[in-house]
Amino acid sequence: MKQLSEHIKKNVSITDNDLHEISNSFQSKVLEKDAYLMKAGQYCDSYYFVAEGALKIYTSIDDNEITSWFAFKDYFFTELESYTTKSQTRFNIQAVEKSHIYFIPHKTMDVYIEKYPKWHEFVRKTWESSFIKLQQVVLSFQAQTAEERYEDLFKYPDFIQKTKQRDLASMIGITRFSLSRLRRKK
Repeated sequence: MKQLSEHIKKNVSITDNDLHEISNSFQSKVLEKDAYLMKAGQYCDSYYFVAEGALKIYTSIDDNEITSWFAFKDYFFTELESYTTKSQTRFNIQAVEKSHIYFIPHKTMDVYIEKYPKWHEFVRKTWESSFIKLQQVVLSFQAQTAEERYEDLFKYPDFIQKTKQRDLASMIGITRFSLSRLRRKK
């Protein structure tokens, strides 16, 4: 829980009492490698924080697995469409290694957003950061070659070290064979 509290304090200036109440509302969960946090068709009603490990967010289209993103240590996230619209998710969220996560239910998030302006600020900053990352991904597909997208991954060593080649290839929009050729060039 200390790690979660430090992550929040790093992003907003919040009182210890407020932080204590908020962080104590999070529940803990350990996922073994390959275990699912969520499967397509379920409903996402929580926000998650990765304390340890890594999670893969993906969907399947025509029996092809398409990796959208990874959540690594110190990442605060949710499946926003399902969370916001209370609809079934199209995504699977699966541990790529043993992972320890904290989660807070939607209803509690809403109460704290109203009650604590600094918590509201933290959540807003998290959403802004996620939106910026999404914009960067979209722009990379519009303006970069596959090789340039692959090169950009080296700014984030966890992508290279913790993920399978097929998941990386899917995430940057190329085949595993094309990724193998790019890796050999490196």
